[in-house]
Amino acid sequence: MALLKVYKSGKLLLDECENANHFFTRFMGLMYRRSMEENHCLLLTPCNEIHTFGMKFDIDTIALSKDNEILFIDRAVPPKKVRNKVKDAYKVLELCSGTADKLGLDVGDVLDFK
Repeated sequence: MALLKVYKSGKLLLDECENANHFFTRFMGLMYRRSMEENHCLLLTPCNEIHTFGMKFDIDTIALSKDNEILFIDRAVPPKKVRNKVKDAYKVLELCSGTADKLGLDVGDVLDFK
């Protein structure tokens, strides 16, 4: 899986973003992993809803438009949950719980993936 870097307004936010853009990588997501490092995230494309079955830790999820605008932030999603579809979402970014706040991310921000 290719690794991307995540930027906001030209500032590097996360330097290890897995690009899950194929069926199997999206299907597996973060399931069965024991943990995730704080500088790590997973970008699911295309995706507009997620579940946390098979997960062992809480995550923050960020619904993004096709243009990478943040549409919705769901903080501290625990294992064994299903989250509803987010209107106009095309991607979902999964982060360690608490990371969205630490990075100062808000609805309306635009992220860049390189």
